[in-house]
Amino acid sequence: MAAVAGNVWEYSIRELINKRIVTFRHLRNAMALPLELNTENRSANDGSKVMQRRAYFNALLFDPDDLRGMFNSIRLRKRTRVYFMLGSSLGPILAISNPADYIKALGILVSEYDSYMSESGSKTKKRHFFRKSKGGEEHGAAAQGGYELGNFSYLDTHTPPFDLDFLQVFDTFCQITVIMYTKLADSLLSISITQSAFDNIAKIDSRFKKMIGVVTKELDELVKNVITKELRLIDPLDLASPENEINTDWETSSVYK
Repeated sequence: MAAVAGNVWEYSIRELINKRIVTFRHLRNAMALPLELNTENRSANDGSKVMQRRAYFNALLFDPDDLRGMFNSIRLRKRTRVYFMLGSSLGPILAISNPADYIKALGILVSEYDSYMSESGSKTKKRHFFRKSKGGEEHGAAAQGGYELGNFSYLDTHTPPFDLDFLQVFDTFCQITVIMYTKLADSLLSISITQSAFDNIAKIDSRFKKMIGVVTKELDELVKNVITKELRLIDPLDLASPENEINTDWETSSVYK
């Protein structure tokens, strides 16, 4: 029975991981800007894959101005820094070679992230990007004895001393998250899938799933706004509405003066 349960858990996890990889790749391609596309869409001499700008769910190819309007870097300053912070924290974890330790580190990172977001809501503390971090022993003590805002084992709360561009940060965040999930899938080949391992991976995924939900909700709203605007341009009834009313008094219309 344990072997059967393990196979079911592994199948479910692999399906989940594949779904997230596809989703993050699609979001990255859908939100790419033309300048980034021209740079990355050139043929790669090393044979590596290049990004292709694609329509969002094969429905709409976003206009750069619409994207920047929806994802304004000033309005989303806090979220941009959070994505930068979490993406930066994933880098060192990807260097962990032991599969069990890798999954464990991801679980700790997610817990630290949730703790940081909860504490930062009631307590503000900025850490300068170029300030030295505390020693490893203190980080370990923090992980075991409770969290202190800005003092974690894996979460790097350093932020650069300048404003970041949301679309650029999100693009890089999608790339490193795909790498994270790919390594997570590879790690399943070397560990036994128990109930505990399944729950830990599900917890890790739930955090990134929530991030996907926030962005896709905004993209859906953007699609709705763009389509509504396009329909107004071709709908004569809408053009005749009061807000789009055209002056048809030929004697007083300024067009003929």
